[in-house]
Amino acid sequence: MNRYILIASVFFLLCNFSYSQNKESLVHDNYKRTWITHLPKNYTKTKSYPLVIALHGGGGTAKQLMTNTRKRFNKLANKENFIVVYPQGIKKSWNDNSTRDTNGYARKENIDDVGFIEKMIAQIESHYNIKSNAIFACGISNGGLMSQTLAFELPEKIKAIGMVASNFGEDEINEIKSISPFSILFIHGTEDPIFPYEEGEINVFKKTRGKVLGIDKSIAFMVNLNGNYSKPNVYKIENTIVNDDCKSEHLKFPNPKHPSLKIELIKIKNGGHTWPGAKEQRIIKRLVGKTTQDFYACDKLWAFFKSSLN
Repeated sequence: MNRYILIASVFFLLCNFSYSQNKESLVHDNYKRTWITHLPKNYTKTKSYPLVIALHGGGGTAKQLMTNTRKRFNKLANKENFIVVYPQGIKKSWNDNSTRDTNGYARKENIDDVGFIEKMIAQIESHYNIKSNAIFACGISNGGLMSQTLAFELPEKIKAIGMVASNFGEDEINEIKSISPFSILFIHGTEDPIFPYEEGEINVFKKTRGKVLGIDKSIAFMVNLNGNYSKPNVYKIENTIVNDDCKSEHLKFPNPKHPSLKIELIKIKNGGHTWPGAKEQRIIKRLVGKTTQDFYACDKLWAFFKSSLN
């Protein structure tokens, strides 16, 4: 009898796992596009849920982003009741702007990633109960730039974005004709060797990948767009892990007239081109720099997204 109970328990766990985490797909522009969907453990069709879109960096994968960040978004989703999806870029790249450079495959082939994400959101909304005013996008590096593009081109869908180890592309800013206000959180290391904290060129393996505004000018653009104050309130983040050689502070730019329009920056002194709280890739540490372990970027991103609903 105990044997049958054990088999039934294992079967239940396997079924529950497959229900909470699914690999899904659709066809867009003759490409099969895929993503991983994680549903909160107590998901029910009788409730509606926020949606977080987490975008991998160039050369990465959806699964790598999920696992390298210690599945922190999934754990938060279970606790806070939201849905998180990890889309996969064609040949590990995103077409955040086809004119910026053609080193990435998606930009070279002018892949319609905005159209894919828009169609993905529609399919998710048809399968699950999503809060239409609570759809968020975030990503690292190329994925961060893709989040910027989504905010610009899908303003009716994307409520707020988070850019990790990335800031605004110069081409995207110069080309934009009009844009609706939105909330944004930047998380950036001052010693990022790939995406400069200051204005300059993206540099990957000694090849330039287009210009970025840097953090200060990116925030100035958003201050002008949203009407926030240019002087921030500054909050220290506790330096709990001393040996990571990083210290961080959280800057918040108030907007008394429209408090739901938020502009925030987590500045990581000595931080590199990394996702805070993620597994440190020791082999490539010399290429990307240091990873702070004082906080989880996923936690800060979700807290920011959640606050933008208030």
